[in-house]
Amino acid sequence: MKLTPLEIRQITFEKSLRGYSCSEVDDFIETLSDDLERLVKESADDKEKLEKQAKMITELEKAEGAMTETLVMTQRAMENVKANAQKEGELIIRHAEIRAEEITNEAIKQESQLKGEIMGLKRRKGVFVEKIRTLIQSLAREMEWSSDHDEAGKGSLLPGSSSGQEESSTGKPVIEKPFEGPAPSEAEDG
Repeated sequence: MKLTPLEIRQITFEKSLRGYSCSEVDDFIETLSDDLERLVKESADDKEKLEKQAKMITELEKAEGAMTETLVMTQRAMENVKANAQKEGELIIRHAEIRAEEITNEAIKQESQLKGEIMGLKRRKGVFVEKIRTLIQSLAREMEWSSDHDEAGKGSLLPGSSSGQEESSTGKPVIEKPFEGPAPSEAEDG
């Protein structure tokens, strides 16, 4: 049976001759009632505290769950950022390698073209040098012939003179002509 402090205060006992002292019993009942009231109030306070703590624990557990979820999402985001950065870095490196290969191939192509042009210029130079050499030799022969005829006399170039030169069928001396090839600018163009 559950008694409240009020019910304890309202309890009455029959009076007897040799019974307990009424004032002591009343005092004891009052003290007992006060203690029970205090204990009930403390129990209610403790119950209220437990409820508050239970709510706080529930809120903390929710917050912990949210923080754990946020942490997991953050870790995943960091892993994604890291993976994307890795992929982007690899892509940049690949593009750089491709560009370097293109530049190298272009340089090799240009080198090959330049070597071809140099070889062509060397051939033209050889042809030009040979033409100049032939021209110089021809001029040297003509100058030699001219100096030989100058020694023999001015009249030696006249028709019918005998200067030891070959004469054509018309009776005129045969003069060797210098090399008449294309002009150097024409040789360079061709």
